[in-house]
Amino acid sequence: MAEVDDLLTRLAQGIVEGAHDAVPLPARMCRAAAGVLGCDGGAITLAYTRPERVTLCTTDDAALVIEEQQDVLGQGPGPEAFDTGSYSRLEIRTPDDAPDARWPLLESAELTGLAPLVVHALPIGEGNQVIGVLTLHTGRAGSELDLDAAATVTRVLAAALAADGATQHEAGQGPWGERAEVHQATGMVVAQLGVPEDDALALIRAHAYSHEQSVGQSAHDVISHRLTFSASPQQEIEST
Repeated sequence: MAEVDDLLTRLAQGIVEGAHDAVPLPARMCRAAAGVLGCDGGAITLAYTRPERVTLCTTDDAALVIEEQQDVLGQGPGPEAFDTGSYSRLEIRTPDDAPDARWPLLESAELTGLAPLVVHALPIGEGNQVIGVLTLHTGRAGSELDLDAAATVTRVLAAALAADGATQHEAGQGPWGERAEVHQATGMVVAQLGVPEDDALALIRAHAYSHEQSVGQSAHDVISHRLTFSASPQQEIEST
């Protein structure tokens, strides 16, 4: 119990830092979580594999690349942690090394350029109540994560996000606004093609992947009518 109390104290101290500078709570929580678990940075993403997916924060460029690539490809430790409710791990290797057989698409230049890097994906929540994923990264190859400490951290995040999420969503601020565009764009593609939401989101992801841009950028193109999807299966995606 003393170890748990010490962990919570250090986590709370980290969360307080930046509060007076109007740093959003999710960003402070993520930075604090990375610090107490001995990692270099990370991200918090809710509803990881669902149309309403939203990345609340990324602490650095590496975290942003990791989240965007997993979002575009729909695979990696983040989606696995969310779908299974279990910890998942990935070692990002150089182009000369064989890619991880579980996720063969995770070998883009953006990702391999981060190597060597270890990615830890932790579900936020338990059982059927997983609400998101805490993704952490470290440049210390072969490093292991204290999973007991990590479980305590994610329980704190789950409680805090349950209270904070509705406020951010209602305000339409930050990443909530961008992800709302993804949700809107998904609905537009559903209306254009008469396909299920999952299929519509997959098409937006495919466009993002083929054009080397984020899912959010492709969604914005749909909403602004720069990108339309043909209702005929013989026709290709039209993009202007």
